[in-house]
Amino acid sequence: MGAAGGAFRMVLTVTVPRADAEAFERAWARVADWTATWPGCLRQTLGRAEDHAAGPGGGQVEFEITSDWADATRFHAFERSREQDEATAELRRLRTGARMRTLQIRDHREVPA
Repeated sequence: MGAAGGAFRMVLTVTVPRADAEAFERAWARVADWTATWPGCLRQTLGRAEDHAAGPGGGQVEFEITSDWADATRFHAFERSREQDEATAELRRLRTGARMRTLQIRDHREVPA
């Protein structure tokens, strides 16, 4: 069945002014490289909404960040750390809104190449 055990996912939906979207993507890449060094971090993904027009008037871009962790304990240790707060300051500065959800991964299936 491909059970994932204690695997844990963070999903962060972020709204960014259209003028700052490319800067946000560059800043996310730096943060993602750094986050990959944390114990328990399995993978991270940045997605950009296809319509590129979140919010009134289309002046905002919506991104979705997913981050998979070995377990909730390791994610929360990362999330609550001073280092994480410092590393993600630029991302917070660029965004106009954010909404986070966390999920306990119940099952995961890799598609064979």
